[in-house]
Amino acid sequence: MRKGQATLNEFTNQIVYDFMNQNPCYFLVFLSFFLLNCDNKSTTALDSAKHDSIIKYLHIASIDSLSIAERDRYNHKAFSLIDMSKNDTLTRWYLCESARYFVRTKNDKAYKKVGKIHFEKTDEVRDSLNLARYYRFRGAYHKSVSKLLDSSFYYYSKSEKVYVKINKPYELVQVYFNKGLIQYSIDDYLGANFTINQSYLIIKNKPDCIIKYEVLNFLANILHNLKDYQNAIKFHERALEVARKDKIKSNIYKFNFIATSYNNIGNSFREIKEYKKAIYYFEQALKEKDLLNKDPLIYAYLLNNIGFCKVRLKHFNNLPYLFNKSAKLFDSLSIKNECATSHVYLSDFYFQQKDTLKAIKHAEKSLLLARQAKAPYYYLTALSNAGYVNKAKAPFYIKEYHEINDSLQFEQRKVRNQFHKIELETNEIAQEKEKAIKQKWLMIAIVTGILLIVILLFVIHRQRARQKELELLQSQQKANEEIYQLMLNQQEKVEEARQIEKKKIGLELHDGIMNRLASTRLNLFVLSKKKDVETVNSCLPYIEGIQLIESEIRNLSHELNQDVFIKSDSFTSLLQELVVIQNNISTTHYKLQIATNVNWDKVSSEKKMHLYRIVQEAIHNSAKYAKATQVNVLFTIENSKLKLTVSDNGIGFDTQKNKEGIGLRNMEHRMKAVNGSIFITSTPNQGTMIKVTLPMVY
Repeated sequence: MRKGQATLNEFTNQIVYDFMNQNPCYFLVFLSFFLLNCDNKSTTALDSAKHDSIIKYLHIASIDSLSIAERDRYNHKAFSLIDMSKNDTLTRWYLCESARYFVRTKNDKAYKKVGKIHFEKTDEVRDSLNLARYYRFRGAYHKSVSKLLDSSFYYYSKSEKVYVKINKPYELVQVYFNKGLIQYSIDDYLGANFTINQSYLIIKNKPDCIIKYEVLNFLANILHNLKDYQNAIKFHERALEVARKDKIKSNIYKFNFIATSYNNIGNSFREIKEYKKAIYYFEQALKEKDLLNKDPLIYAYLLNNIGFCKVRLKHFNNLPYLFNKSAKLFDSLSIKNECATSHVYLSDFYFQQKDTLKAIKHAEKSLLLARQAKAPYYYLTALSNAGYVNKAKAPFYIKEYHEINDSLQFEQRKVRNQFHKIELETNEIAQEKEKAIKQKWLMIAIVTGILLIVILLFVIHRQRARQKELELLQSQQKANEEIYQLMLNQQEKVEEARQIEKKKIGLELHDGIMNRLASTRLNLFVLSKKKDVETVNSCLPYIEGIQLIESEIRNLSHELNQDVFIKSDSFTSLLQELVVIQNNISTTHYKLQIATNVNWDKVSSEKKMHLYRIVQEAIHNSAKYAKATQVNVLFTIENSKLKLTVSDNGIGFDTQKNKEGIGLRNMEHRMKAVNGSIFITSTPNQGTMIKVTLPMVY
């Protein structure tokens, strides 16, 4: 393709999109099954031997790695063993395959002979499938052997009509593909786009395979030539995904599909002048293992493309080496048109380097090569470049350019008109199909009406169920709010009772202990006046009383200290009280940790209620089911989200088997109600961890 955009036209012509050619082993199994089901009475040992030999020779004739002469010889052997006195399915299939392989080896004489017999036997019994195959391979013959594109298009169209009639979509993929190739070759990109899209619609949702890659790659190339570069890149990227499959990367193909896709993506970026991106994809292609030996053609394209982008970026490193090497590769492959392109790039490079003599030399070389290649478009490109670098001959080159361009456009219009006439014939089958469809409309309308009624009834039922579910959720939410408010009220009463108790302790301290201290101080004051034995003995009971006062003060101090460290936040108090109660009634040790940056005043009552219930359920399960000895409850703030983690060292459970538990479902339901998330991980004998994340929307 021009500008180094690689296609696989030759290889595509060799692909037959049916199961027998996709897998030789499956092909042999199919034929074995076919033979076993033939009439045993009419099958002799000699017949079986012939069948086996035909299968073997046809298989060898299909191996592309063999020389054309070898493949032709084995195909002749297979044909010579076919019993022409018969006209059964197997005989017609043998003839079809033999004709196909003669097309692939471009043996004109042998194909015409075998193709004629195949057509006569097919037409005799009105075998639609084989007739479609005959037309299809006849189209391939005219395309690759006789080079008559209008005849090729005609037979592909006839094949299409039969395949449509007998409903063979996968065979249609190959027919559409080859018709698109013909349209593409005459620059009818809109027609090719329409045709190839028909192939794409058939295989779009099918498993990835070589023909799917070909369709995606071809469709992208068409879009590229229609200057729809963004969509071209998208389809090339999809083709690249398919190319990465093991089957596509297999060494049985002589093209590197991954490198081809990278090259094509780079070409699209090149056309929109994103040269750095283009170079990135070209270099990715060059990283393919042993690319130069396995696919020298794409390697040469890549060198040309990288060099072109570097010239445009004014990065002249590795130049003109890249262009010289690509020219040598194209020359060794006898691809003169692309070799001409390399010399056009060399001419442009030297012209920018102010070396006019070398620029003109390579411009003349590109003209010579393009003329020898009989490639009009390449010749036009070479003429345009020659006129640019050689001002003396510019008028002559410009005149010749316009003459060739006008002539080429006229010929293209003639060919396109021929193809459109052929396409008109296919409308007949479309009309027949439309007539059959009209006869089915009544039944379809009735079935559709019934389905619509059923769907409508289902939607009404579903809406009512959702309405009831919503009402239930609203009532449950309201009940949760009320329960939480009652808990807060209860906490306030507890706090009020605690304050009363503190006042009582203060009064007791003041009225009791202080008075006793004052009395003791006065009674012991006498020691400062008298120190006789009698006075000391009388004061000893007061000294012992001081120890009692000290003990009483210590008890009161402990009680007061406990009150000091009780959180003023009511929700924190509820959690602490829950943990204290559980520690008192259970052998499991519970530990509560709340990060200092958690501000409960900014968390709604509904969310607090759900969090409290989840903690309750989690620590209850840890003791009852998990048999844990240690349970940790942790509240933190991360990325403006409140996070709760409850972990234990219990026996754990299988989350897949026990995910339908009522408790777990309730936790998930609570988090869903407040737009939170819950994630439960557990492994048998390794404990359980529940992680809750709640957005801090106040």
